[in-house]
Amino acid sequence: MARSLGLKSCLGSSAGVSRVVCLAFPPAAGPAQIARIRAAAPGLEIVAAPYVEDESRRWARSVKPMAELRASAPPLPEELRHALERAEIVLALDLPVDLGTFAKKLRWVQQIGAGTEHLAGSGLGDDVTVTNSSGVAARAIAEFVVGRLLMIWKRFPEQAEAQRRKEWTQAYGRTLAGSTIAIVGIGAIGSAVARLLKAFGATVLGLKRTRTPGPPVDQLYAPEGLHAMLGRADAVVLATPGSDATRHLIDRAALAAMKSGATLVNVARGSIVDEAALALALASGRLGAAALDVFENEPLPAESPLWSLPSCYISAHCSPSLDRYVDDVLTLFEDNLRRYLAGQPLRNVVHGGG
Repeated sequence: MARSLGLKSCLGSSAGVSRVVCLAFPPAAGPAQIARIRAAAPGLEIVAAPYVEDESRRWARSVKPMAELRASAPPLPEELRHALERAEIVLALDLPVDLGTFAKKLRWVQQIGAGTEHLAGSGLGDDVTVTNSSGVAARAIAEFVVGRLLMIWKRFPEQAEAQRRKEWTQAYGRTLAGSTIAIVGIGAIGSAVARLLKAFGATVLGLKRTRTPGPPVDQLYAPEGLHAMLGRADAVVLATPGSDATRHLIDRAALAAMKSGATLVNVARGSIVDEAALALALASGRLGAAALDVFENEPLPAESPLWSLPSCYISAHCSPSLDRYVDDVLTLFEDNLRRYLAGQPLRNVVHGGG
């Protein structure tokens, strides 16, 4: 369900302002954050109007038909609807269904995450620019990926279990240096992963739709080379956006193309992996291990076989770190806000004009 967490209006220095910035992401709607945004754009009216949807609804927004989304949409409090009706700019994680039908002044949405699938059904026209926060969490997610690989390859869970049993059992790991790691998707996250892995002495292969110059990998593959790349890798990291083109990209054939005993890490989107095929590959021992932070259905249903496979390590879509995330998002937003007011191109445009 959706929650409105209270409204607060903070006027800039100019009386009678009509250009409204709506802060719909709760952590960005505190007094300190409002002061930062006011300093970046004096004279605008800033309205704190937090709006939150739960994880199951975000998942539904990306897969359910529009009629079902409308039928299940939670009612909006009148004061929240009024704030959104007045807003020219919105900073948000979630947006209400059919927002475009009543937010007629809206011209720009800054999304606080990299993905925008959960905004489906918001009804934003081409006159509304949507920018995302791609790259803000790249370093933190890259650290998570390397941490998972080290955990698995250095056998930390087995060592912890031996300690729990008070058993002096030696569990030697393998060396990351000299290994070959394949990264599917060399964008901000994939590039950050590649840089960290190369610092450890790994050979890094990358797959990217466009052959842009200078990606931080030792060899770059085009999409048609996916299986050839997988066959060379001791571990495969998924960091590509979710789309129709990447749905079940890692299917039974792709898993069969991987090295026996290889490790799979997914910090991209759950739709990229055929989870039934993955469960079979893990259960058979064909795949050595998997570290999964994202899933086709979130939260992951209790009946999923992935929960009980000892070689499968599950986290609840939490590979980014939040200790500096809001500050970093606000830094991006402030820069984009200055650009917007100056009529300059915005960073990270994913929809509309910009």
